[in-house]
Amino acid sequence: MKTRLLLLLFLAALPLLSWGDKGHRTVVTLSLTTLPPEVRAWYRGREDDLRDHASDPDHWKQDRKEGPRHFIDCEPYGGPAGVPHDQEAAQAKLGAAFYRNGVVPWIIQDRWRDLVAAFRFGDPEKVAFATSILSHYLADLHVPLHTTANHDGLETGQKGVHSRWETGLVERFVREDALRAPPAVADPHILDRPWDWLAASYALVPQLLADDRAADRTTPVDPRGRRRTPAYWLIFWAKQGPVVTGQLEHAAEHLGDAILSAWNEAGKPAAPTNPRK
Repeated sequence: MKTRLLLLLFLAALPLLSWGDKGHRTVVTLSLTTLPPEVRAWYRGREDDLRDHASDPDHWKQDRKEGPRHFIDCEPYGGPAGVPHDQEAAQAKLGAAFYRNGVVPWIIQDRWRDLVAAFRFGDPEKVAFATSILSHYLADLHVPLHTTANHDGLETGQKGVHSRWETGLVERFVREDALRAPPAVADPHILDRPWDWLAASYALVPQLLADDRAADRTTPVDPRGRRRTPAYWLIFWAKQGPVVTGQLEHAAEHLGDAILSAWNEAGKPAAPTNPRK
């Protein structure tokens, strides 16, 4: 019984394993480069705060409701096109299973509204913190394996693929200074965009799993069976590197759009001119 309980707790925590600290810091840092000067001014001198808090939600495990805020399983809805935009409609569709199947699109909406409120309040510190938290959930939705019930490859005999893709590849190969994102665009329909991002991420799942299997077949685990060989990582990166970097760049682009849209929604407030204390 004790072993089973520990296993269940471990599996429940798996969705919290997101981009990793480097990935989340990369997304929020790159997003700042997309902002026009009048919005960028709100973050001047707080860049380190943004990066330092971008992974905070991954450490909020004492809240038992936190895990499902980082993902959504599309399969119970019949795929991403079947996920209602209206949360009440989603609840009606899945009943009691609704929350445990993930709620990240609606969490992104809530955290975006928090950012609007922070801009209206006029405190750059609150704006920076709200941006960091929004960035986390938005970035998580750009991780393909956060959109499927097979989030760690257990259904296909690929246990650990979650961490290998979003943390292993990022930590080994991603160069932050090589990433680019276009200028932010104010989007009057920003609250509907998480469903577009969801569909795009989910479409990447089959090839991601296929590439992991191919890399494993070519370079099996080391003789002790404990870890992938260096050749595995090189092959997996050769196949999935453009996807990893593309999703990081898309996340930063969409975060920039969300920030600019929140600033617009708040009435385009000017950043306070007094220096940071």
